[in-house]
Amino acid sequence: MSTTTTAKGKAIAKPQAAATNNPAKTETVTYTLSRLGEPDGKFKPSYIAEVEGKNFLVGQFDTAEDAHNAVKTYLPEWLNQLANPKPVYRVEKIGTVTVDVGTIMILDPCRINALAATQKQDDPGYMCDSPLMPVGMGFKMDGSDGKTGKMVENELSKQIIDPPTPDKFDPKNYGTSGGNALSLSTGFGDGEYEVFAEIVDFGGMIGERIAAIHMQFIADEDIAKAKKLAKKLAKTAAAGE
Repeated sequence: MSTTTTAKGKAIAKPQAAATNNPAKTETVTYTLSRLGEPDGKFKPSYIAEVEGKNFLVGQFDTAEDAHNAVKTYLPEWLNQLANPKPVYRVEKIGTVTVDVGTIMILDPCRINALAATQKQDDPGYMCDSPLMPVGMGFKMDGSDGKTGKMVENELSKQIIDPPTPDKFDPKNYGTSGGNALSLSTGFGDGEYEVFAEIVDFGGMIGERIAAIHMQFIADEDIAKAKKLAKKLAKTAAAGE
């Protein structure tokens, strides 16, 4: 059964200094710490801190003391967020992805070990025959496969599906028997690609969430040329009907 308990706390916090010559002031902050649920040996209870009327998720901890210590660590950042609120919706760069085999994967981190086990890493050309690569994306440079230097049976993406296991059909588990990872080719091949996120602040203890991500593999001008050509071909085809 889920229960909620609360406790008052105080901490001395020194917010990060703004981009001015004025040093940040140290202040004592009062907060309310709430615990959701009871320790049951399997899951740690979650803790939420209310600071100046706004809820912040602290995390999952064994004891309230651990949660209080975490609050003291997080307070400076929380105070900065309160003093300098961000827009409810924004788009910002969150990182980059470096690609060396013209392919990326989207997957849950819990599947990394299982997917890595499918690789023949003792073979120098193991990625060419990898079951994780879209069909035809690789070829052996020594010509032993008869297709050196050309792509055959090319597919832009590949849905990777876990083998059926009893857990996947247990309603108590979050696993599914559907597609569990996606492999896709990246534009014209290798490179370093920026990742942008649409971020929405839902308020309360839900807070900010990534609503969508965007990665661009081909330059805007090349995409514009392709769109222009597609319209031209469609117009030509329509005129010939």
